[in-house]
Order: sequence, then C-alpha cells, then structure tokens
Amino acid sequence: MLLAPLVLAAALGQACPAPDSRYGPPPCAAANVPGCLPGYRRQVDRFGHVTYACDPAYGWGAEPAPAPAPPPGPGPDAYAAPAPAPAPAYPPEPAYEPAWRGRGEPRHQVALVLMPGTATLDRGTTSDGAGGVAMELRGVRGGARLRLGFEYTRWTRVAEAALKFDFNEGGLVRPFLALGVGAARFERIDLDRAWHPTGSVSGGVDLYLARDFFLTAELKQRAFTQDTDHGLEVSSLHQTSFFVGAGFYF
Repeated sequence: MLLAPLVLAAALGQACPAPDSRYGPPPCAAANVPGCLPGYRRQVDRFGHVTYACDPAYGWGAEPAPAPAPPPGPGPDAYAAPAPAPAPAYPPEPAYEPAWRGRGEPRHQVALVLMPGTATLDRGTTSDGAGGVAMELRGVRGGARLRLGFEYTRWTRVAEAALKFDFNEGGLVRPFLALGVGAARFERIDLDRAWHPTGSVSGGVDLYLARDFFLTAELKQRAFTQDTDHGLEVSSLHQTSFFVGAGFYF
C-alpha cells in the first residue's frame, strides 16, 4: 500500500507522490529509496508538527534527459579491403634528340671524302672508270662547305676547289649544289697535255648516318678551256661524271 503512489508516479512521470499522512515522511523515504527524500521539502507548522511537501524546484514531472546515443559503430565499409594506393607519378622523361642531328652543337670541321665512279669525255664518245678524293671544310654550323678535290680518269687529271652548300642542315638527307673551278690536263696524245682552267657544276645528296659520317652521290658536268689565237676559250670537250662514296669528319 505504501509503494502504490510511488509506482503510479514513476509510471506517469508527473508530480511527486504525496505522503500517506500529512505528518509522515513521503512514501519513498519510508521505503528507504535513495534519492527520493531530496525531492521533498520539510516544513514545520506553528504547532511544531513536521510535514513534508513536494519541492517545486526539484523538477518533479520534467521529462528525463535522453540517454546519450551509443557511439556509431563501424560502417559496412570498415572491414572492406583498403583501396590500392595510386601509382606514383614520375615526371616525363626528356625527349633526347640524337646529338648528330642537333643544331649549334660542337662538330668536327674537316672531312675526308672518297668517291669512286665513272666519267665520259667528248659527250659520251669515251667512258672510263673514275676516282675522286676530296677534303671538305665546314664551320661549326650551317650548310656551307669548301671542298678541295682531285679527280682521276684514264684520260684526265683534274684538281679543283668548289663551294658546296648542303640543304636541310641537321637532317638525315641533305641535297646539295656545288660550283667549282680548277685546272685539268689531258693524257691523250691528240689533246694538249698542258694544264688548262676548268669549271664545273654538280648536284647530289648526302645521307648522314651519323653526325660525322655520311654517304654521298653526285652528278657533275665539267667544261674545259683551250688556248687559241684569240686567247683562252671554252673547249668543245665536256666531261660528265657520276660518283658515289663516303665521307667522315675528324
């Protein structure tokens, strides 16, 4: 019977239960329930009687504070395999151009060129094997060359200096043109065996397999001069030569 008001108040969560008697202690105090007595206020009337009343400041009837939520547990992805680390990023490797194709780089200036071939004299009336050797000089850059050469056939000997210009400087294939002047001597008994001035024009292509090594092919047309009563004149003799060979700078 003493616990009935306490149970009812706890179920409803409203005002504190009143004591069974005006002068007796509250039910929870009579039942020795810890923490209940502080919810009442002791009063003494004018006759010295002790009474107990609910203490409004105690917060009877207030809604209890919600219990703290449990910490969140691991999600469904907590036990998943970790994502693989991204591949390390490396800077791209520099693109290297072959040194022999670069511009402005140091290069050798002197070349030796060997050129076997064939030659015709008198516009094709004779044809013989020919051979040539030349020395080429070039600067540190550019396609201009100075070529000093000597050519040999059964019927002619020619020493010549020429200006040669390579197009497509720095490339693998370099077409060229050349203009030359020199002196020639005939080895035929029906021709003057003295040295006479000559002039030539030629064109061809150089194939550079390395910065300082190349293969060459060249077609050349040469005119001779002769002494006459009127002075030095161009002879009717012409020579057409075709050479292939190789050269290397050192």
